[in-house]
Amino acid sequence: MTEHTTSTLDQPTTGSSNDQSEAQHPLVDAGMQATESAGHLAERAADIGLQQADRGRKQAASGIDKVAQTIRRVSTEMETEQPGIANAAQTAADQADRVAQYLRETDARQMISNVEEMARRQPLIFLGGAFLLGVAASRFIKAAGGASGQGQGDQGGQYGRSGYSTSYGAGSMSDYENTGSRVRNGNEDF
Repeated sequence: MTEHTTSTLDQPTTGSSNDQSEAQHPLVDAGMQATESAGHLAERAADIGLQQADRGRKQAASGIDKVAQTIRRVSTEMETEQPGIANAAQTAADQADRVAQYLRETDARQMISNVEEMARRQPLIFLGGAFLLGVAASRFIKAAGGASGQGQGDQGGQYGRSGYSTSYGAGSMSDYENTGSRVRNGNEDF
């Protein structure tokens, strides 16, 4: 007489207990294939991400080189008038050159490895740097968003509201934004 067991996801239904090791449940096969496919997709996505990072790294190095050249040019022009500032600018240009060289010579995987190593060695410095980077990024995003939203909603712009309403009636009012001062009934308010 053969034994029949109930099927679960972990153990397939078989005709006898001896056949359990030989048979594979279809859902187990599908799960293994899905896991394998997900692994391949994750590897591919990581490769694409690293390729994009390398492309951005090269563009950043090029941009930093241009900035360093500009700083050097300004530094040489300022040398006679303000040597202290020119020296500081020259130092900044040297640092920019070193950053550009690092970006050109180090691939994205090595950079990630360097950041991970630094985070392990000095976690407080890493967290502080991450915080500062986040603050800088948020200010940049806020500034970029503010530029596109100018002229909408708030009439006062950078000067704020003028404080005048249309209920004042008589007297001449000029456009506050155009004159830079408020004029009412011929008197200027500063």
